[in-house]
Amino acid sequence: MANFNTHLNVAALLTGLSSASLVAAGHIELNTAIWLWFLGTMGGLLPDIDSDNSTSLDTIFNLFAFAIILIVMRYIIDEDMVDLSFLKVIAIPVVTYGVMKYGLRTIFERLTVHRGSCHSLLFLALCGLLTTQIIANVDGINSNKADSLAWLSGGFVFLGGLIHLLLDEIYSVDLRNIRIKRSFGTALKLVDLDNKLLLLAMLIAVGVLWTTTPEIETTLDMLCDWSMFSLV
Repeated sequence: MANFNTHLNVAALLTGLSSASLVAAGHIELNTAIWLWFLGTMGGLLPDIDSDNSTSLDTIFNLFAFAIILIVMRYIIDEDMVDLSFLKVIAIPVVTYGVMKYGLRTIFERLTVHRGSCHSLLFLALCGLLTTQIIANVDGINSNKADSLAWLSGGFVFLGGLIHLLLDEIYSVDLRNIRIKRSFGTALKLVDLDNKLLLLAMLIAVGVLWTTTPEIETTLDMLCDWSMFSLV
């Protein structure tokens, strides 16, 4: 399978080209393209979070913990509180990070195995829809563009993950010796049937998320229109 640097660099390259194409077509602005590029690159690391000792696991969980800390600091603390103590400001992020690292991460490691459920299209769909829902409910986004931004965000997470799975399958083919490695077919699969309970939970989660997603027609119409695309 491809290593961490290959997954990171190829995902960054392809999702960067994709976001740049959307800018050239007039669909999004530059700051949005940078955001989508970031999500696509992180999506390119997502499938390997099922490896207990991978660099991808550390990177994704640290970024996820940082995002949760920002959310907690924004919404849990009363906005009217102006006299926050030094210890409280320090303790909240530390405790949140501790729960993420030694609680959620530990549970996640025990529930997953490498090249299991996380190396499936169902898992990528779950991550993409979850991202779509989160972005759709963020305050302060222009209401006229909120739905499209949400769907593009989820789509780039899915795209980055798909690039990861395709790379793993490509690296499973030894072109020099003209043979197929034993790992072929274990990376890119629709679902993982080894863990039936986790599969059921993911199917239910995807179903619930899909029924509550924002309107998608405007986004599809936008992506079908490339009449304004400028190459030079």
